[in-house]
Amino acid sequence: MEISAPDDGFDEAFTEVRYGETDQMGYAHHAVAVLWLEYGRVHWLRKRGLSYRDLEASGVLLPVVSMTLKYHAPGRFEDQLVIVTELVELGKSRVVFESRIHRLETTGTRTLLVTGSVELVCLSKTGRIQRVPPDFERIWKQIRGH
Repeated sequence: MEISAPDDGFDEAFTEVRYGETDQMGYAHHAVAVLWLEYGRVHWLRKRGLSYRDLEASGVLLPVVSMTLKYHAPGRFEDQLVIVTELVELGKSRVVFESRIHRLETTGTRTLLVTGSVELVCLSKTGRIQRVPPDFERIWKQIRGH
């Protein structure tokens, strides 16, 4: 019998600032943080055996209803990034993730670039609010140690 490690609710996804994500000054454009948060959520789900594609195919849509972002430091072209994502709240029909985006310095330290929170609501393909899928509830219980 295989014993899996407890789920701490966190995930780290790695990417970099690409040239097309920068402005004329060479800084990552502020709007790119939205895409980085989405990448972190997709990676978080995939790590737990879920995929957006499969959720949507099963009739579950997860549109963003609220988002907050705070910028702490700029990113530049070719900066190596780590996106730390955590599921922080699960309601009957909504999910809230928090993320921190860090630049990985050559020294091995991390510099905080962006913090953000995203609230998603669970909808059917017809646009009706529905309960979160059982997989989310199962993962939430594992994270919370129940």
